[in-house]
Amino acid sequence: GETSSRKSRESSKGGGSSAGDQRWKGNYSQTNNALETKADAWQIAELHKLKKRYENMKASIHEWEKEKKVRAKVKMERKKKELEKKIKRSHQVYQLKISRIDDIAGGARAQVDEKRRNEELKIKEKAKQIRATGVVPFTCLCF
Repeated sequence: GETSSRKSRESSKGGGSSAGDQRWKGNYSQTNNALETKADAWQIAELHKLKKRYENMKASIHEWEKEKKVRAKVKMERKKKELEKKIKRSHQVYQLKISRIDDIAGGARAQVDEKRRNEELKIKEKAKQIRATGVVPFTCLCF
């Protein structure tokens, strides 16, 4: 007896398509469409925000890169100028050393030439004396 009463209750509750079911389905599809539209709008807005955020990040990275490159270039140029100054100073020091060496060498040459002339004069005088006397002059090797 219980099974037959259950069957009758189930058939009366939702056994067929009634007007209430059709209203529910129509209302659900309208609600579903509204939710989908709302979800689509939210998705588009979120994607737009995400795109903007990442564009800002890329822009800041680009600015950082640009700034670092400019600083590196300025630093390189500064070092280049310092190197050019050092090279210029080194060249001046080199020229000064060369002129000092030339002066010292010139003075040394002059001294050597003078010493040579003096020794030549001594030799000529001794030769003159030998010719005049016929005897080689005696030199004392005593200390």
